[in-house]
Amino acid sequence: MSENTVLFVDDEVSVLRAIKRAVMDEKFVSFFANSGEEALTVLGKNKIDVIVTDMRMPGMDGLKLLKIVKEKYPKTVRVVLSGYTQLSQMLVTINQGEIFKFITKPWTTENELLPVIKQSIDYYNLQTERDSLNEKLTAKNAAYQRIFKTIEDKKIQEREELRHLYKISVLLFSLLRRNIGSKDIIEQDNNKEQSKIFHMAEVIYLTYLGHLPAVVDSKPLAKLIDDIVTNCDNRISIEPVEGETFNTKGNHKYLTIVFKILIHILPHKRETFNCRLSQNKQEDEMIRSVFSIDLSSCQFSIHDENQIKIAAALLSKIGAFYDINVAAEYAEQKLNQIYVEWITEKN
Repeated sequence: MSENTVLFVDDEVSVLRAIKRAVMDEKFVSFFANSGEEALTVLGKNKIDVIVTDMRMPGMDGLKLLKIVKEKYPKTVRVVLSGYTQLSQMLVTINQGEIFKFITKPWTTENELLPVIKQSIDYYNLQTERDSLNEKLTAKNAAYQRIFKTIEDKKIQEREELRHLYKISVLLFSLLRRNIGSKDIIEQDNNKEQSKIFHMAEVIYLTYLGHLPAVVDSKPLAKLIDDIVTNCDNRISIEPVEGETFNTKGNHKYLTIVFKILIHILPHKRETFNCRLSQNKQEDEMIRSVFSIDLSSCQFSIHDENQIKIAAALLSKIGAFYDINVAAEYAEQKLNQIYVEWITEKN
């Protein structure tokens, strides 16, 4: 703890000299001023714990000085040292200046001056310690509240994810039932194609389960692109965004999984797929990122297209929970692109 400080204010030089002699061996640091104006200058440049001031001074009197000190430096303990003992003036001083102690002149060093100063310092230290403890307690309470809120938010998220998982399970079985009875599949090697669809759905479903619970984090765009490319074994090349780019905050892990699954199920295993990325800020300050995977040079069988469409639908349905949409685009009845759209917070 730093040394305590006491400011003595009196227009009489002899009084200040007497006080200097009285406090020269004390442990606190002393400051001296011979007017209210000079006292305010000292207060403006130094942390003052206790102020001891005379009442009757030319220019700014003690009452006005104490009012200013109370307003600007409320933690400074205020003590009056004065020979002016008119009761009404003392009451005004006490009521308006919130005086801790009142010492009348003449005073004795050992019995009056020093004991009052030490009491004032002790009072200041107690108040400071109390305020410090209150601040620490407030900070701890705020920290606990943040922890409780985080836990509660996590519980809410997990409940939402369970409800979402139920919906995805219903969708998955619906897709499987619908495609098991598909005319195209039945006519061309039914068992083999059913196995492909079951395997693809199983991969998506189990991958999604494996990434729960979801993690929301912040990531620079360059790091996001690098993670996607790496997880796709460098089989995708993402063109950089022109102009301003935005960091994103959201479920980056699931977005990366979407690309990994899409690249995995595309039949052209040795090709590197080109992807164009665009980003723009929405009116609500959210960021819309659109990844366009170019498939214009690829030739797909009807079964490949069917598998890609089912995968896109399932990934999109799961991704809706994280504001991610996956869609296949056709040009002249040919699968031309796969879009991955993500709406996320700007960070």
